[in-house]
Amino acid sequence: LHRAQRHSDFLPLIPSSVAMVARSRAPPPSARARLRVRDTRRLAEMMLHRPATGSSTKTLKADVNALRRFRGKACPHFGKRGVVEFFAQQGEGEGETSAPPRFNKYAGWVEWKNAIFLWVNAVGGSFDNAFANGGQQINWYVGGVNPTERSPVVRRLLQLQRDTQVILFIRPRSSDPYINCGPCSYVAHNARKKGFEFTWSLKEFSSLKKSEAFQGIMAATKAGAKKHARQAAKWA
Repeated sequence: LHRAQRHSDFLPLIPSSVAMVARSRAPPPSARARLRVRDTRRLAEMMLHRPATGSSTKTLKADVNALRRFRGKACPHFGKRGVVEFFAQQGEGEGETSAPPRFNKYAGWVEWKNAIFLWVNAVGGSFDNAFANGGQQINWYVGGVNPTERSPVVRRLLQLQRDTQVILFIRPRSSDPYINCGPCSYVAHNARKKGFEFTWSLKEFSSLKKSEAFQGIMAATKAGAKKHARQAAKWA
């Protein structure tokens, strides 16, 4: 027999009772191996556009450590679902998930137990998300059908608890991945604006503005503004 053959190749030659003992003594798969299998399965489900089968994000926690590590970087998985699955706290404990979380992909936000993700298109989209104060402040719209101060997500944003972070995810264009722009703080809101406008300030702007990904957002915003100005002048 060839020396390179694995021990498991010989199990069929061993009496069944001995083989069962040999298998029972085999070490269980490592945690890293289990995570690898799980992540491969999730990626396949996402690419095949299968519906998420896990718990609602409202009952789960976002991974704040991963959010901190990837601040100022583009999410390696595309779209809202990619962001949600990438930053879901993994494991089997309370507030953790072992299956793709469920959320409303049509909303401009995602609620977690410990965070609220806000989605922004720097260029294009249903609303004009404009930057101010050198890029540190940005307006964001709730959207949906007639949002008011009594709307659940608006109430939560206006009455933020200390253990809840508001995390801003911005993509330069709809065809680009979302960039984790980190936590933001409340500046103002305007219920009279169509879509219910909030103004947020990026808490980590001093370090964020140095990242290549965020600079790409600013460049796309400026290019979009120039294009809009040219179109307006054309029809003036």
